[in-house]
Amino acid sequence: MACRILLADDHTLIRQGLRRILECQSDLRVVAEAGSGDEAIAMAREYQPDLAILDVGMKGLNGLEALAQLRRLQPGLAVLMLSMHADERYVLRAVREGASGYVLKDCVEQELIEAIHAVRGGGQFFSPEVYRYVRRSCAVSGLGAEAPDDRFELLTERERHIYQLLAEGNSNKEVAGQLNLSLHTVETHRSRIMDKLGLHSAAELVLSAVRRGIVT
Repeated sequence: MACRILLADDHTLIRQGLRRILECQSDLRVVAEAGSGDEAIAMAREYQPDLAILDVGMKGLNGLEALAQLRRLQPGLAVLMLSMHADERYVLRAVREGASGYVLKDCVEQELIEAIHAVRGGGQFFSPEVYRYVRRSCAVSGLGAEAPDDRFELLTERERHIYQLLAEGNSNKEVAGQLNLSLHTVETHRSRIMDKLGLHSAAELVLSAVRRGIVT
């Protein structure tokens, strides 16, 4: 039976290229495409794929946040992350959130196919450039669990989403419009986010998001 795949990337050309590569394989079938993390979650609910391939750096709801929600929605779903960056923060967070693999976008076609076959069978696959982070983290600290004083885990899913949108430079009003919330609700969430993370300015919020790998 063909593996049913959900593709999520905010660049249409990249999605089209990935689809062409995958559909050349008789045992792979792309059943849904998404241009954002939110769309990926909606598509996963509708199509129940076997494997999700997520871009790490999507706008709105990034791939790492989408990964966390998809793993709660479908615990058995295999998830392969794609990224332009061999960044230790992104790699280790992806592993903590339950990703089965992490592949760089400049990989050769065969590496991507190998990664898909590995994770669909219950295994793991990491591009050589990022595997050293996983190996070192396993040896040192059991997949690099968050430091005890990292307050990010205190945020709710809604607060994490708003945190990312604010860090991307959206105003309170723009966030309210994107999430269909009142301005007062967004302002309240922003205040709670700042309190929970110990932040005091918009600049500190952006810097903290960059350090956590939430935005680039």
